[in-house]
Amino acid sequence: YQGSNYLRQRLVLSTISGRPVVITDIRVKDEQPGLRDYEASFVRLLDKVCDGSDISIDETGTTLRYTPGQIIGGSGLVHTCPNSRGLTYFLEALLLLAPLAKQPMTVRLKGVTNSGTDPANRSALPA
Repeated sequence: YQGSNYLRQRLVLSTISGRPVVITDIRVKDEQPGLRDYEASFVRLLDKVCDGSDISIDETGTTLRYTPGQIIGGSGLVHTCPNSRGLTYFLEALLLLAPLAKQPMTVRLKGVTNSGTDPANRSALPA
């Protein structure tokens, strides 16, 4: 795949199907190319809930190679989300993965809940 569009969905579907994915040309034409802080944080979250994942990001952040592991889940997991995105960005993916985990999944997300870019807050936006 190429580009950053649907990055979260591509990684979640790769995890569910157990098939590796390579995403190239991530924002190569931007002033700040590569993964954003919230996308890198999302990849770290996937690594926490899965066992045996192989994740490789090149030095510029424009190529991501992801080989998923087993969705283990577990309790007592804590993940600090960057303030650039709301918790919903991370929670949506966890809701898709949690039913498939080997163990019940309990994840404590730390971060902001009032990000204007995420669905949880769209009802608060003026019409």
